[in-house]
Amino acid sequence: MLKLKQIIAQLPKSDFEKITDSFKRTKADNYHLLLISYREDKLPDAEIISLLNISSNSFYVLKSRLFNKIQEQLSENVFTTQEQLIKQLLQVPEVCFTMPRETATAFLTKLEKELLRFDLHNDLLVVYSALKKLHIHSEKYFYFSQQYNKHTALGLSLEKAEEILGNFNRILGQYSFSKNQQHLDTLNFLKNELNNLYSLNRSQQIEIIKYFVELQLNIFCIENKEAGLTTNETIQSAKKAFLELPETSPHKKWEIVLDYLTFEYYVSIEEYKTAERFYEKINNSISTLLLYNNICLTSNFLSSKIKFCCELNLTETLPKNPKETELYFDNQNTHALVLIGIYNSMLYYKQKKYKEAVTTLNNILNTVSFKDFFHESITIKLTLAFFYLIQKEFDLVDITLKSVSRKIKSEQLEKYYHILHLIKIFESEMNNSDKTKAAAKNRDLFTLFTANNKKNNEVLAHLIPDLKTKYYS
Repeated sequence: MLKLKQIIAQLPKSDFEKITDSFKRTKADNYHLLLISYREDKLPDAEIISLLNISSNSFYVLKSRLFNKIQEQLSENVFTTQEQLIKQLLQVPEVCFTMPRETATAFLTKLEKELLRFDLHNDLLVVYSALKKLHIHSEKYFYFSQQYNKHTALGLSLEKAEEILGNFNRILGQYSFSKNQQHLDTLNFLKNELNNLYSLNRSQQIEIIKYFVELQLNIFCIENKEAGLTTNETIQSAKKAFLELPETSPHKKWEIVLDYLTFEYYVSIEEYKTAERFYEKINNSISTLLLYNNICLTSNFLSSKIKFCCELNLTETLPKNPKETELYFDNQNTHALVLIGIYNSMLYYKQKKYKEAVTTLNNILNTVSFKDFFHESITIKLTLAFFYLIQKEFDLVDITLKSVSRKIKSEQLEKYYHILHLIKIFESEMNNSDKTKAAAKNRDLFTLFTANNKKNNEVLAHLIPDLKTKYYS
């Protein structure tokens, strides 16, 4: 143990008085007597033990606990707020050069203890760097050097995990638009790389990153074939990990992403009432939600929001105009750019502003290259064809449908055969044949379309509720 008597003697008067008053209020007489005795330095330990009427072992425990209480006073409420934490870390150089060594060491070791509790590796580097320098002539120098190196490695591991997560979300956006197997293989490779990193450093932050990767694979790809936790179990484990984070942790702000993924999970299994519990919180953060694009593919919320509101008859709660809500996003993020365009076009469509809806979709097609994103181009073009159909612009419907069907038949017939059923429905809408007979046939075709419009082959998620209403009613 550090020299307790020296530390008490070196305590600033204000700190000493605070500790003394605290012991008086709580009637901690033994602590108070020991504190006063060491401050005055008049009695040897044997006489203090006699006055306290305790054994030598109990006296040792009492000294240890008094030392802890002094440490707590020296770093009083350090972690109440992030601002206070930063303030304490900024004080480290001043503490090292203006306080006696014993007091400075007590301050730093208390700070070390709390930072270790919270897995704050980068902040620990400040503490261990200071402790190294304070012990340059001590045998403890080697120990603190080792700790500094260890937490440098841990900090780098966390940075690497966040880098993997960012790359994962970038590739996931590309996979979402292409459904390319090569992209899916890359996603699984990144997942395995993250698992390997976590096996070397089982920190809470990397554990949360691992959960985000697993949840997105399960919800958006349905490709996590390895035995493990179910999606619901993963959500619960992630919630527990967040509860264990301190309020000052920067990763605490990621909790909205977990709420979003939980919402997406319940929407994906069509438990809309359960999803509703998370919808309001996420929707209240919609302006900034897309800024989490390096942590999660949050731009998918725009499509899910339209589908969710239609399924629960909440379309009246949708904005009347896209300009009502400002969405902050990375304008280099193609995935967000396209989904914002589709979202805005649907808002116009819900207000029967069909020309604005069509213009918005055409702007997407004219500004974004879909050369490698045929899957997403199907969604946009079929939505466009549907809007043309409503306006009875049959020539434009025909041109749009032929460009899609030609590509499917020539290159990807097996994967997108169900799309041809929907195209037949749109084509029949343009004919003047028997409407009753056509309606029955369209209902059958739409059943075939929806039966195969699942997950990795799914298109038009934002429009499905409207198509159901039209062709199943």
